[in-house]
Amino acid sequence: MRSWIKAGLIGGAALSLLYLLSYILPTGAIAIAFCCVIVLAYLLAGAGSGALAAHWLPAPRDAGTAAGQGALAGGLAGLIGGVVNGVAVLIQSATFDYAAAVADLPPEMLNLLKQWGVTPDMLQASGGTASGLLGGACCCGVSVIVALLLGAAGGAIWAAVRPNE
Repeated sequence: MRSWIKAGLIGGAALSLLYLLSYILPTGAIAIAFCCVIVLAYLLAGAGSGALAAHWLPAPRDAGTAAGQGALAGGLAGLIGGVVNGVAVLIQSATFDYAAAVADLPPEMLNLLKQWGVTPDMLQASGGTASGLLGGACCCGVSVIVALLLGAAGGAIWAAVRPNE
């Protein structure tokens, strides 16, 4: 198996775990603090998959080849993590009770939204399976692009720091 595929599978497993952890955490201040940790871990997982792919290249490594292998590993990791996140978003949006959420909004918020031209019916209609599918697809695409860039950077940095190991 090629080094970038192995590194991408490991990175994809790490990203999938991070995404799933973000869905099972409680809300509130702890979740906000954990989101900051998740973002940092996401960046490290993307760059780490690229560095891992570069590490498995035979020495001597040049930065260009390592960046290419890292980009492939990061892209694969982003795709795996993005698909897992997309499925989670789809499940969440299909099972969420939007009518209850709108009913729980304070009256001041509803009045403000009505002034802006947003009715409670519009809020309820904005959820569901179709919006979850669209949101999941957008998140998956962004995940692939960001992880690809991070993987390329991680691979190039690893090759520059350790070209002959």
